[in-house]
Amino acid sequence: MKKFIGNIILFCSIIISILYLLDYTVTKGLRKTHFHTFNNLTKIYNSELNSDLIINGSSAAKFQISPYLLDSILELNSYNLGMEGIGFIPQNLQSDLYLKYNKKPKIVLQILGDLELFKREKLIGYMQFSPYLDTNEVKKVTKMYKGFSVLDYYIPFIRYYGSPLDIIDGFFSFFGLELRKPTGYKGYFEQNLEWNSAFDKFKKNYKDGRFIKMDPESMKLFEIYIAKCKKSKINIFFVYPPNYYEYNQYIKNQDQIISYYTKISKKYQVPFLNYSNNSLSLSKEYFYDSQHLNKKGAELFTKILAQDIKKLTN
Repeated sequence: MKKFIGNIILFCSIIISILYLLDYTVTKGLRKTHFHTFNNLTKIYNSELNSDLIINGSSAAKFQISPYLLDSILELNSYNLGMEGIGFIPQNLQSDLYLKYNKKPKIVLQILGDLELFKREKLIGYMQFSPYLDTNEVKKVTKMYKGFSVLDYYIPFIRYYGSPLDIIDGFFSFFGLELRKPTGYKGYFEQNLEWNSAFDKFKKNYKDGRFIKMDPESMKLFEIYIAKCKKSKINIFFVYPPNYYEYNQYIKNQDQIISYYTKISKKYQVPFLNYSNNSLSLSKEYFYDSQHLNKKGAELFTKILAQDIKKLTN
């Protein structure tokens, strides 16, 4: 019996040791990789950014604001930290990490939308946080959403189960070989696409329109974030990009959402650049769906935005 128990303990010890070794190798590797899933946090934690201008937001930032055009017009070094499908709480986490590991930016463009302060149940794209689950700040935010399981936080390597390409990428990156090359330009991903059918599906699902509930916790954090920027002498701007005009009619409380942004902008004296009625919103030519500009629209919009920022900062 003693021999049997000893064998069980030995077997478990070997398995746990292997899991720890695999976890250490893959985690260290993914913290070095610049593949787009992990690129922003790799650059943030490794102090590789130190930009003059930071763009915060969701997909409305990631797919619509070109750092190349901002840099050329404003003569600054900008970077786009936009995260697809992510609300304000994870955006705030990324912003805090940026300020912790990189020099303070001169300007922050906070890209706003109707869903910015809406809290989804699931953390879309949660695997980007997987190499940092042992840090308190990441653990605190990711636990607020569906995504990682309880076991992911306590058993080594389990969080990578089901992500074979990330495991392979992490393993090779550990040894300095990045198999998956970075894409996009300074966090921006142009969408060279034509209008698709997503809006037709949206109209079918929300025939009577959609009411978007703003999350009280996100709203509270939003004000703390703005106060922090102001206290740090960071020149922050609110930017509400254009949506396709028909979409606006389907959001029942869009006026209320924009009124909230307006109220906060006045309270903290933050310029609010509201492009909801910009002429770009009138043509499908500039969009690939109702809430996102395509490459042509994004480039035109970034030029307009850059010129407006230039006027306000000179």
